[in-house]
Amino acid sequence: MEARERLLERIGSLGSQDDTRNLSRFEQVGGSIRAHLSRILRTRRKSAPISDDYGVPDLSNVAGSFEAGSTVEIVKSILETVARYEPRLLSPRVRAHETTTELGALRLEISGEIPVNGQNMPIQFPVLVKANGEVVLT
Repeated sequence: MEARERLLERIGSLGSQDDTRNLSRFEQVGGSIRAHLSRILRTRRKSAPISDDYGVPDLSNVAGSFEAGSTVEIVKSILETVARYEPRLLSPRVRAHETTTELGALRLEISGEIPVNGQNMPIQFPVLVKANGEVVLT
């Protein structure tokens, strides 16, 4: 199955065909997945009408003190959410990095593969969990 942009993104790009023609299929789908992951990670659980488990839990309580247990829980929670709500990302993985330049922050990487032109292409998305609990793709 070929990964595609989300329907509303395809509709929105109808008027700007010149810009999207210059992007490769990988860049189009990767950008669409990145935008959707960003929305997922900015949404707090139980705040979206789609489902109570859409988004990530409130990380403001654990973000400043990333202990081994809390980091594992954060990684597991994000992985479960990504696997459920972003089906275009095949074999999703979430990995925590040990170091970050921002005090009280946690650096993660979401990775996986996207099917484009009959091939599964690897892709990575760097993520930062800030000390205030905000989760952003960097």
